[in-house]
Amino acid sequence: MMSFAKLRHTLFTVHMWIGLILGVLLAALGLSGSLIVYDQEIANLLEPPPVAATAGMPLPLTMIANAARRAAAENGIEGGQMQILPPQKPRQAVVVRFGGISPMGAGANREGRREGAPRGIQIFLDPVSGEVLGTRTAVLPSFLTFAHQLHGNFLMRRETGRPLVGWLGVAMCILGLTGLVLWWPRRGQWKYAFKVRADATGLRFHRELHAATGIWIFLVFMAVSFSGVVIAWPQTAGMNPPGANSRAMPMVPVQNTKPLGATEAVIAAQAAVPGLVPRSISYPARPGQPVTVNYLSNGAVNASVLLDPYTGRVLMVRDSSERFLTWMRPVHDGSLNGVWRFLVFLSGLVPLLFVTTGIIMWWKKRQRRIPMTTMTDEVAEEEET
Repeated sequence: MMSFAKLRHTLFTVHMWIGLILGVLLAALGLSGSLIVYDQEIANLLEPPPVAATAGMPLPLTMIANAARRAAAENGIEGGQMQILPPQKPRQAVVVRFGGISPMGAGANREGRREGAPRGIQIFLDPVSGEVLGTRTAVLPSFLTFAHQLHGNFLMRRETGRPLVGWLGVAMCILGLTGLVLWWPRRGQWKYAFKVRADATGLRFHRELHAATGIWIFLVFMAVSFSGVVIAWPQTAGMNPPGANSRAMPMVPVQNTKPLGATEAVIAAQAAVPGLVPRSISYPARPGQPVTVNYLSNGAVNASVLLDPYTGRVLMVRDSSERFLTWMRPVHDGSLNGVWRFLVFLSGLVPLLFVTTGIIMWWKKRQRRIPMTTMTDEVAEEEET
């Protein structure tokens, strides 16, 4: 049977080589994740969105959508996918997106787009007057779009990049678990295990900084890493069960019937889910697909009502907020609440610190010709320079 000392040496080797080999990739993944936690706030700081100034009763969303369609047509986009985001705060504009715009970059769908027109556009409208307040051809500035693409697919095709991100998440989980075992203090050393001593220098300083940071952020780091793995393989984890894809439910157009308006879509969704506050109303690019009204369930989990675009009949209510796996995305992106969001932001910064202190410790050992499998705390006692 393997002794604890031998097990610890083995875990140290695994921990060290994963960090050395994948450290740069893990740091890039973490930093990009921290950046996109506050992506919208950064975007609004760099380019403040227009403010709605008209006082009074808001117009029906159907009228707002029609005004947005006219503005989109003037910019060379007619038809195609449309998403309406009602204001969530006072003086906030209604945002209407066309062309599959997402934080990963404007969609490539050419349907309904004239030659030379932007691939996607978002239009800001006053909810009371319906006046067009401004337009953007991207949801986020280019460096934030780059951060989303790096964090989501590592700048690769989704089929290749998403599994890579998933395996990097697995590596982070392994580093966290092995790090916990390596951190576990010896008898009588617990009072030093959660801090960096003021007189610590050299190898000891980097070891204590590495260990103390790791234990203080451990639970958040593990939660974010594990949820990232689940998001990378949602089908495996049961987050996207078969039959939940709205594309599998084509509707038959009703002759001489106009598609469902946005106001009517919200009313139908509220009849199915009393008290529903719409976060967005999405119209598909192709006719005959369901209209989707999205809302927050239990304050954090995205849920939706799928409607027949011609009759308004409720086809499905997707609310899996009681399922553990459904909470993985708000856990990962920090949308649970403000405090958790800040902790998620911090957890994305620590891989860079871990990589930096880990490389320094590795290099100092090489300089002193100390075997790599020798535990850091065994030599730190005599390291003072």
